[in-house]
Amino acid sequence: MKKSKAFKWALFLAVVAVWATGCSNTNSNAGESAAAGQPTQNPFEADGQETAILGSIGHSFANPPLDENGNILPLEYNGGELKIDYSVRASGKAKNVGFLVFVDGQPQPYKFNSSDAPYEYMHIFDLTEDDKDTPFAFVFTPVTGKKGDILQVSIASVYNPAFIPDMKKTASYGGYQTTLEAGRPLVFNRDADPLDVSSIPRQEVLSHVRLSTEPVTQELLEKHSIMGQVDMEALDKNVYSDLYIEGDVRQDHFQIERSGTLHVAFKLFGHPGMRYRNTFYLNHKALAGKDGISFETALTKGDVTVIDAELELEKLEDFNTFYVVSVPLNADDFPDDVVVLMKTPSLLLYKGSEQSGR
Repeated sequence: MKKSKAFKWALFLAVVAVWATGCSNTNSNAGESAAAGQPTQNPFEADGQETAILGSIGHSFANPPLDENGNILPLEYNGGELKIDYSVRASGKAKNVGFLVFVDGQPQPYKFNSSDAPYEYMHIFDLTEDDKDTPFAFVFTPVTGKKGDILQVSIASVYNPAFIPDMKKTASYGGYQTTLEAGRPLVFNRDADPLDVSSIPRQEVLSHVRLSTEPVTQELLEKHSIMGQVDMEALDKNVYSDLYIEGDVRQDHFQIERSGTLHVAFKLFGHPGMRYRNTFYLNHKALAGKDGISFETALTKGDVTVIDAELELEKLEDFNTFYVVSVPLNADDFPDDVVVLMKTPSLLLYKGSEQSGR
């Protein structure tokens, strides 16, 4: 399957499938459409093998200019704030939507529709009508870019980002918060203007970030052999990831202390030669530390790339949506492979109530 990085409709069908709630991301199932797991009888917890269509969402660049061959032209930056006209339509349970934006894999805060709006890493809104195009605009000064650069702008929708389990009625995200990406090159006709740091939302929660590698083990391959056999040959084309909390892969939720630190580790392996820029997110905001805000990793055959970090718990809220987004930096080097943005399943980090004891 060939990928189209210049322009595409991002189409998402929320299909209930019990396996989708716990699987790791792979580049083989994350192309122009994606599936999310969710049981019919309970919108938040997987139970059984029945399937149902919950809704759909699609988004694209609005009215992009074409060249003489009908191909979409790149975006252009000429100084100041860049405005990207965009359009989204959705139906059913997919009408609560948020967007993450990246420039060359770096998380890009943006304003919604107007220069007077605040910068956020994600703006969340509710669409009012089924299957109706809703126009809007991303407005931002790029976080990176020099004159002559051609960098990729990646835009990822997040399905129902407003949802968060409350550990009373619900304890799982189910298939919610699945992403789907559209992208387009951005040509810099001049250097990006300096971005006022004070205008960017900043969560300085990360500390002691460490990058390393470890060998792929047979145990790891067997762990990912859920929908099919994963062996060393499969790693030549596919990419897999895991998010560890205190040494184990956690599903759905994890109770944390009110103070101290929490050890997290993100592991990425597969497709040799692929480079990714990885960002930790808490409540849909990019996490920062003295080591930076995103971390580049390069995949090599037979190795797992590891990003270890500590989260400072005093800075977390009582209920927190936690995940990692990995944006490919050199997908064009592999034109015959499907290589797209990846997100780990959302994980609830919650602080127990001192009064209720939960």
